[in-house]
Amino acid sequence: MKVEDQATLPEALAKVDQIIFESPSLSPFSKENTYIRSYLQLFWDPKEQEIYDDIKAFGAGPHGIIPLKERPDFNLYDDSEISLTSSS
Repeated sequence: MKVEDQATLPEALAKVDQIIFESPSLSPFSKENTYIRSYLQLFWDPKEQEIYDDIKAFGAGPHGIIPLKERPDFNLYDDSEISLTSSS
């Protein structure tokens, strides 16, 4: 997926959410589940402006490791790969 230059992880997640809201058939979320509707909701704590504590985050790009947990405002590298998983 492509995001704007200087995009952060929350902005990238919002872009993915926009795509699935515009094309609901692409959504991995159950239609019966009224609680979980987006990736931002699963991974991002808007109150604390950080990735939820129970999420493991790894990011890397051509310029090295991306400090997703330590610096959520970090601008993602071009051609980055991001992995977010629940640690529970």
